[in-house]
Amino acid sequence: MTVGIVGRGRMGRGLAEAVRQAGLHPLLVPGRADPRRVADLLDRAALVVLAVPFPAAVEFLRGPAGRRGRGRTLVDPTNPVFCEPPMVPPGRSGGELLAELAADPDHPGEGWRVAKAFNTVPAGVLARCRVNGLPVSLPVAADHPAALRDVFALARALGFAPLDAGGIRTARHLEALTGLLMAVSDRQGLRGQISIHIGVPSGDRTVWEPACRAG
Repeated sequence: MTVGIVGRGRMGRGLAEAVRQAGLHPLLVPGRADPRRVADLLDRAALVVLAVPFPAAVEFLRGPAGRRGRGRTLVDPTNPVFCEPPMVPPGRSGGELLAELAADPDHPGEGWRVAKAFNTVPAGVLARCRVNGLPVSLPVAADHPAALRDVFALARALGFAPLDAGGIRTARHLEALTGLLMAVSDRQGLRGQISIHIGVPSGDRTVWEPACRAG
C-alpha cells in the first residue's frame, strides 16, 4: 500500500516512519508544499492522511485537492478541540465538517471517503503501539465500509488494534476523548506519552477481537 501523508510535523514524520517500518511505502510532503508535489502524491497514493492542523485540513479540502478523491480514503487525525478560537460549532466535529467538504455533490462516489482515525494516538506513541503488553486501540469513525477497511488494514500493519466506532458522527466523541487524554497527560506529567487499550475483561487481561463492518 502506498500511503500519502500531507504534513511534515511530528505526526506526519512519525507516521511516515511507522509506515516505512511496517514495510509499506510512505509519500510525505509538507502541508504547504509546491502544488506539483501535492498533485504527484495524490496521483500515486492509495490512501491519504491529512497530518496537518485542522485549519490547514479545511484549507486543503477547499482547494483543488478536495476534488481529487476519486472515491479514495482520506484519514483525518486532526484535533480541533485545541483550536483557539473554536472552529467547530457545538454538537459537531471536525471530522464531520471535513467529510462534508470532501464529498463531491456533483459526482457521488467520486469525492474523498473520510475516516476519523489516529487522532487519539500522540505522535510519540506511533512507533510504540503497546500499552501494558497489549496493542494500543485505534477507534475509527467512518460512514463508508471501504474507508473503514482501508484504515483497519493500515492500523493492523502498524501494530494497532482498530475498532469500529461507528459513523463519522462518532468523530465528535473521538475528538473529545483526545481532549481527555491530553488533560490526563498534563495532570500526570506524561508529556503526551499516553495511550489506551479498549477490551473486554477476561481473567486478569483484556482481550478484543476487532470487527469491521461489511459492505
